[in-house]
Amino acid sequence: MKPLLLLFGLAFLVSVDLRILAPVLPSIATSLGATAGATGLAMTTYSLAYGSGQLAYGPLSDRFGRIAVIRTAALGFSVFSVVSALSLVTWHFVVARLVAGAFAGAVIPLTIVYIGDTYAYAERQVAIARFAVVTSAGLAFSASIGGMIAHFMSWRAMLAGYGLLALTPAGLMFSLAEERPPRGAGAGERVVRYMDFLADPRALLVYVLVFVEGFLCWGAVTYLGAFAQRRHGLDQLQIGLLIALFGVGTMVGGSLMTPFRRRLSENVLAGTGGILMSASFFLLIPRWPWPAFAASMLILGLGFVGLYSTLQLRGTEISPAARGKAFSLFAFNLFTGIAAGTAALGRLVDAGLDDTMLAVSGGGLALVGAAAASVRRGRAR
Repeated sequence: MKPLLLLFGLAFLVSVDLRILAPVLPSIATSLGATAGATGLAMTTYSLAYGSGQLAYGPLSDRFGRIAVIRTAALGFSVFSVVSALSLVTWHFVVARLVAGAFAGAVIPLTIVYIGDTYAYAERQVAIARFAVVTSAGLAFSASIGGMIAHFMSWRAMLAGYGLLALTPAGLMFSLAEERPPRGAGAGERVVRYMDFLADPRALLVYVLVFVEGFLCWGAVTYLGAFAQRRHGLDQLQIGLLIALFGVGTMVGGSLMTPFRRRLSENVLAGTGGILMSASFFLLIPRWPWPAFAASMLILGLGFVGLYSTLQLRGTEISPAARGKAFSLFAFNLFTGIAAGTAALGRLVDAGLDDTMLAVSGGGLALVGAAAASVRRGRAR
């Protein structure tokens, strides 16, 4: 079986897991006899473990190979997803989710690194965009279907179900031939440090841009459900279906990347993606009816593919000799930006400044797209 097929299957399950708790959090809190805030710690610890684990998985994959690290982490993800489903008290659930997040963090970033190893630069953005179709399908599924599964079955069956499903691709990976990522000039080559990447202005710009994009985009998306409820009076199911259109837009953009790349350069894609993402947030500011919210989510997904896939493409080329380590810093900056953006933009939301939050994100993302469109790829010195 082709490695990418197994990697894409695992990535879909991890993408579902990334966002699945939001629509079912009330059910989990009731089942565990805890408050929503206490149970919500499971989401915080999961994200922290997922993001910080990148700094370990990149170097490990450079040494032992991408597949070897992913399949081991996938087994851990499977086990602790099931342990989460079996939790009877809140602290047990929070700890189990933390460990599940730590293992889950290996799958998606290292799959992108694997794509970087196996595709030439000119073909790589199309492959990355196809991968975005898979991960976006997982995000859309979790946003739209998660609540229904928890309602008609149970949140325990849901977590245990995809945890057990992950055993199949993880197990099949042990039948693959051993692989090693490409190395540098030889065994005597100087070890590349994280500071070497940060000292390269072109690499540093990629890291800064992905941090800011995570801050502005995902930081704002966190509060769009609450915004839709206040502005349009929608219920949780309606909100979930509308936000799922973000994933639909990403899937459409990813599926069209091949004709896009035939006609447009990566710089044009990045700039256009930033403009579309900016427009999607500004579209939410006027007091238009809810179909404008639906259109905004589709536009946001389309723009996200253009900008983020370009940043990912450049992130995979920072250091081909230590691609895992270089890209781990890319993923770490993304999740650090998401955490910082969620905290900072939440202050504006709590103050009732929804329109300010949307304007800040919209204006900032246009600048991120413009900055990404003004430079070309570079490798760390």
